[in-house]
Parts: sequence; C-alpha cells; structure tokens
Amino acid sequence: MSLISISPKELASRAVTALLGLALLNSANAQDDLENSSWQLVAIHSFNDSVFVPDKPENYLLRFRIENRLQVEADCNQAGATWEFDGESLSITALVTTRKLCNAPSLFNRYIMTLQQTESATRQTDTLILRSSNGVDWMEFEPYVFTPTF
Repeated sequence: MSLISISPKELASRAVTALLGLALLNSANAQDDLENSSWQLVAIHSFNDSVFVPDKPENYLLRFRIENRLQVEADCNQAGATWEFDGESLSITALVTTRKLCNAPSLFNRYIMTLQQTESATRQTDTLILRSSNGVDWMEFEPYVFTPTF
C-alpha cells in the first residue's frame, strides 16, 4: 500500500473544485425539476389577503420547455420567455406577449405582471408556488395534464 502525499493548498483546491461541482450538479437537478413540466393556475394571492381564482384555470398555463424556454398561456393571449431555476430562485426574462383584449373577467394583466416579478419558486409534487419580488404577491399552480375533448 502506497501513501499519497497532498499539500494542504492542493487539498483545499480539490475541495473547492468538488464543492463547485456539487453546486453545478444541484443547479442542473433543480433545472430538471421544472423542465418539461406544465402547470395551470389555481390562484393569485395578493395584498390584503386578496385571492383571484380563474374561471378557466386551463387558460392560464406555464410550460417549462427545454433550453430554458417558457411557454405561457394567459387567458386569450400567448407569451414566451426564458427561465432559469436553481432550486429556489426563479428568473423569468425576455417575456413577450400578445396583447389581445380578453373578455371580462380576465386575470391576464395581474397574471402577467406577477409573472414578470417572479423571483422564487417552490415545487412540491402537486404544487408550484411562484413568489414575486415585492414579497406580497404569489401564484399557486397545479400540474396540467392535457385532456382532449371530442
């Protein structure tokens, strides 16, 4: 059995490299948690304990696609964006949306504004919570499964 001698400086360097590798792996795993998942809006929670529930939740969808593409259905409008998730912090950038005038009662404006302000996410098996940067507004989603109607 041979004994390998490593200097304290080299040992510290290897430890830092290993920790960075684990951090990148955890970030990739968090990214995988959302990638290829689809969610429908359950409710938007706001100040003064206001809760906004969509009449048709299937009209308010988030689809986290590969290559950090986000597909959004917002009532009668469509939107697209990029996304990045590290397990806690969710960044949604470059949001572009159509601006049709949806029939009342529509949550389009509130939904898109809250989505643009999203800074964190918590995912559980049956729930996705997106919290806004103002610390007050948050949205609750459930998994969306397409069910064709004939």
